[in-house]
Amino acid sequence: MYKMTILGPQASGKGTQAEFLAEKLNIPNISVGQLLREEVNSANELGAEIKKNMDSGGLVPNAIVDKLVKKRIEQADAQNGFIFDGFPRIRIQARVLAKFTTLTHVIVIELSDTEAVNRLSGRRTCPKCGKVYHLKFSPPKTEGLCDEDNEKLIIRTDDTPEAIRARLKIYHEETEEVIEFYESQGIVIKINGEQSIEEVKKEIFAKLGL
Repeated sequence: MYKMTILGPQASGKGTQAEFLAEKLNIPNISVGQLLREEVNSANELGAEIKKNMDSGGLVPNAIVDKLVKKRIEQADAQNGFIFDGFPRIRIQARVLAKFTTLTHVIVIELSDTEAVNRLSGRRTCPKCGKVYHLKFSPPKTEGLCDEDNEKLIIRTDDTPEAIRARLKIYHEETEEVIEFYESQGIVIKINGEQSIEEVKKEIFAKLGL
């Protein structure tokens, strides 16, 4: 059974690779961002609290994120494995996650800050479903429109070079601690993220024996 997470800095392509693995292994690809959006769209009390945090630009409390993740991996389709896209992001989330499941593999896609900034200039996001595209590496089928719901794609305000560098700083300070946490368990697989999408996929699959 594969119970994995893919970690890496912004623009490392972890979301795309998570989709490849989910399809290959027939396990759900779990994005915390998507879980939060679904909860907001359900218009319940928890969703309202999450929306309030998001609208104010603040972070959603860890307790809420942990609750949603636990609920998601207890669903039927995750009983034979799952893959997280970019979670856990901080060490405390990794420690809480360890209380209700044990990861088998942690894939870390390594990418330089310079390459991350260069890549993100071409990123486009669907404001409705959250799917991320790249003009060069993974463009939509129809220029400027989401494949899933035909919404017009946008450039997120946090995809400016200044915002990217600020997020990379947080990644180095927080998520690299998570990687160290899993390295001590001997389950980290490091991948060269400076390759093409297909080459990254081949390296991941080879190192997982798929």
